[in-house]
Amino acid sequence: MEYFRRIFALTQLLVLAAALVVVPLCAQQIIYHPKNSDSLEVKWAWAWREVASRKLPDGFWIGYGIQRWMGEHSLIGSFRDDSGYRDVSLHELLYGQRESLTVSGGEESLRREAEKALERRSGRNYVEPKVLKGVAILFGYGAGGDEPMQPRKVVVCNLSTSVDLQDHPLLWPGHSQDDESVVFLENMFDQPHTEKLGENLVFAISLHDSSECALKFLREILVGGEGEKVRGSAAFFLGERDRKEDVPLLAKVATHDLSREVRDQALFGLSRMGSDAAIEALIDLAKRAERKDVREKAIFWIRQKASDRAVDTLRDIAYSDDETGVQRQAVFALSRLKNGDAVMVLIEIAKSHKNPQIRREAIFWLGRSDDPRAFDFLVQMVRRK
Repeated sequence: MEYFRRIFALTQLLVLAAALVVVPLCAQQIIYHPKNSDSLEVKWAWAWREVASRKLPDGFWIGYGIQRWMGEHSLIGSFRDDSGYRDVSLHELLYGQRESLTVSGGEESLRREAEKALERRSGRNYVEPKVLKGVAILFGYGAGGDEPMQPRKVVVCNLSTSVDLQDHPLLWPGHSQDDESVVFLENMFDQPHTEKLGENLVFAISLHDSSECALKFLREILVGGEGEKVRGSAAFFLGERDRKEDVPLLAKVATHDLSREVRDQALFGLSRMGSDAAIEALIDLAKRAERKDVREKAIFWIRQKASDRAVDTLRDIAYSDDETGVQRQAVFALSRLKNGDAVMVLIEIAKSHKNPQIRREAIFWLGRSDDPRAFDFLVQMVRRK
């Protein structure tokens, strides 16, 4: 009898533990729109009618989903804290199960995954396969009123990431097509908003890869009258979209914009592009931009891209730029290139540059090189009488 009492007590404990595990899923209130085929505008109006009728006292969320092609191991943002939702994905909260991505199994699949892991470690140009993933755009509001208002915050995250809704109800209209989502977000952007909210809306709009409307919006924001953080975000996300036709616009902004932050983001955007036109634009800016900060930052990104033309470009700048600081940046960039020709250019600069400071700079970086030619040159200099 004692044995059965212990078994019963253990069973009760296990049941209680299981109940505690699922509390976060059960505690979160989700209010679903009944008809996913309705337009986003119709579903959004439904959400506000629900807010008005329920008199939500402490705040609430309204959110909807889009789909986006992404790297199979990549994620967009996560919103979490220590309130107990850290291990529960938004997809689990919405649908009671984990988001499933189609992944082939078997030994051959594992072998290919090991090959990709080695490619990533070796630093070779690895292109991660893309899969279609769900992305949520969530709008956080204070206590509900009778009229729609601007959200206090916008959170963007994959459905597969953990999320903390702070125990506030979530009204979930369902999913949206890209173009209607962009139009909706643009309309929200056109209302009075803080700079932080504007940044988040620009980010959300930029994620709609299939929408030409999103590209048009980013271009207009970049040259418009928004704050520098918002315009800088537009510059960065245009670079992420990697359209060749946007290279001249980003180069123009990098050259002429009055804000250094926006200029820096335009240069960063160019560096994210894969076209030869983007590399040519960076080279041209490194050589000819009027502002010193633009030339220096362009040099930095040329070094990061390490194109076939990087060595010749950096050598020309090291010899021809009027600013010693820019010449130093070129020498440093040469020292970071994984290219045997760069070592020979550094040796040339150490021998012949007219500015002793630049020669010393080249000698310093040759001392950090593992290339035997750098070692031999330094030995020769030391032995020179």
